[in-house]
Amino acid sequence: MISARIGDTDWHLTAIRSSREGHACDHCGRRLKHLYDVTNPRTGEALTVGRGCCKKVTGWTLAAAEAARLLRHAQEQARQAAVWAEFTAAHPDGARAVEQDAADWRPAFPGQANLAAHFRWQVSRGAITRNGWAHRLDVYLREHRPRHTP
Repeated sequence: MISARIGDTDWHLTAIRSSREGHACDHCGRRLKHLYDVTNPRTGEALTVGRGCCKKVTGWTLAAAEAARLLRHAQEQARQAAVWAEFTAAHPDGARAVEQDAADWRPAFPGQANLAAHFRWQVSRGAITRNGWAHRLDVYLREHRPRHTP
């Protein structure tokens, strides 16, 4: 399940829904047309609330636009993680090398780019298509990978 953490609380927004006939708020019982599904993974509590009760339950006021943005961001992060996992499954040694290079990288001068992190970013965001993964990985490993001296 995709969720977005609400502020610095333990609560996560899991869905934004609308109900034509109205749905009872789990906090106050009012009939609501605009609903937020929130969960607290630490306690296991899951509630469907409106904006006002979202503030009372979580301590944060979520405007509809902010809530939608939070969920879109969480969905995009989940999509990117899935693409990187697919790349890792297809090219385990190459992915391991890229991850290691990104972790070990130290700039030689201020502002120098981390090419391993950039390669990972391009793959996970779809800038390098699945058809181009093997070729671009080969180019990275051959031309851009930092030379490790013994």
